[in-house]
Amino acid sequence: MENNEHIIKLQLRTVEQLFNSFDPSPFVGRDLDPAAEEFILGWAQEHPRHGSFKLQITVTEVADIERAQSRVSDAVRSYFTASVARSGQEFSRLMRRGRFSLLVGVIFLIICFGASDALQHYFPHSKPLDFVSEGLLIVCWVAMWQPLQIFLYEWWPLFRHKQLLQRLAAMRVEVVQR
Repeated sequence: MENNEHIIKLQLRTVEQLFNSFDPSPFVGRDLDPAAEEFILGWAQEHPRHGSFKLQITVTEVADIERAQSRVSDAVRSYFTASVARSGQEFSRLMRRGRFSLLVGVIFLIICFGASDALQHYFPHSKPLDFVSEGLLIVCWVAMWQPLQIFLYEWWPLFRHKQLLQRLAAMRVEVVQR
């Protein structure tokens, strides 16, 4: 760590190794190599949630270091900015699914409570119907499992991942020649 920046070091032979070989576009807008992305994300996840990042890429073969520095910095920023957008869309889809699941669960909960109360009211002191009535209450609470799962647990990892991607999108990138 230097200047409150967590340094992620990457050593490559050429700058092109940083990018996905199946993506034919020039540097900016090009996908990172999956192994490089996994390496960067893995290291970033190990660092504390405060402070910024700096990606230091050491290459052995580069023709124009200044040009490589500019292009790689723009490409990495562009890639992680697009990843932030994708992560935001995924988070929005999860929240939309959670809201829909909650609506369905609450409606089902109301129906089950109503049916249970009706059974208790019209058939008091009937053991088999008491069993059915209690079963309806259990089923309606099980129906609430999905929205509770989403709103209590599933959104946290997506939110934190998006925050990490935002930090990576803002990180400084330094290309140095060895």
